[in-house]
Amino acid sequence: MNKLSKILNIVLIALLGVTLVFAGMFFFGGDVEGAAYETPVYTDLFLNWGIVLVFLTAGITILFEIISLVLQPKNAMRSLISIAVLAVIVFISYSIGDPTPLVLPGYEGTDNVASMLLLSDMFLYSTYFLVGILIVAILYSEVSRIFR
Repeated sequence: MNKLSKILNIVLIALLGVTLVFAGMFFFGGDVEGAAYETPVYTDLFLNWGIVLVFLTAGITILFEIISLVLQPKNAMRSLISIAVLAVIVFISYSIGDPTPLVLPGYEGTDNVASMLLLSDMFLYSTYFLVGILIVAILYSEVSRIFR
């Protein structure tokens, strides 16, 4: 193992350890008293840690993609095609979303509006499309391996 691999392993183990601590606090930290439903005390902390991990992952991915484009400009077209395909998937997902407000008895919140409903539909449909593409890619790679 080289020095970078050792550092990355230490960072990954540290992130896993912090995540396990937050998960333990979430599951074993008790419940909020007086809540209508069973609500763990550390729900916000656990969700915020997940958000930190998502933004950290996105930032590192974008940073390394930029570095890759600078060091290997020949591969720029492949990256641009991937971004364009993702943009098309997001556009299609947004287009097929339904902005009709839901009938939710007892709900008094402000998120039952067209913009939030379209956004949540876009996320769901994008996930469905990407999982479908993933399954097709896995099947293709396994089947093509048989015929080699």
